[in-house]
Amino acid sequence: MEENLSRNSTDFVFDTSAFLSLESVNLLEQVLNTFSITTTPSVIKELEDFAQHEDTLGNIAQRILLLVKLFRVEEHPKTLVLHYVSQTDEELYNLTYTKNVPLITDDTKLVYHTKDKIRRAFSTIFLGIFVDAGRMTKREALNKLELMRDIRNWQDNIIYLSSKEELNNIKE
Repeated sequence: MEENLSRNSTDFVFDTSAFLSLESVNLLEQVLNTFSITTTPSVIKELEDFAQHEDTLGNIAQRILLLVKLFRVEEHPKTLVLHYVSQTDEELYNLTYTKNVPLITDDTKLVYHTKDKIRRAFSTIFLGIFVDAGRMTKREALNKLELMRDIRNWQDNIIYLSSKEELNNIKE
């Protein structure tokens, strides 16, 4: 799912799910060292809440919080209303809309409610970007996608299926 998203984008807004997915396969630091990432204090709070738990997502959240110096955290007023989503998602929507940069999310509910309003993509887009740039082989990207699917418990959802198809279509 890359609606109106250029692979040449360098600035992105991340939600909690995007951070968790990328760090689940140890890809977040590479993304943060390559692109400009912004998020909101509410996302940091959600990560801190996850980090309180001694489980897989808690451990991942702890690692993300160690990388906070590599991305921007911005307060942003909510001037636009986005119904049926959380307050955090509404903040991210407003930030994304105002900055006019893509939102990276693995929250399919948020994707649904922002259709035709903002540019957005699943976190797995970075697998394809890194394959295109020669920083990862297609096989490595597919292996990371499989691992991400298992850790994030995606099974055969739209994120996994569309990302797998996109990666399989990349010519090496």
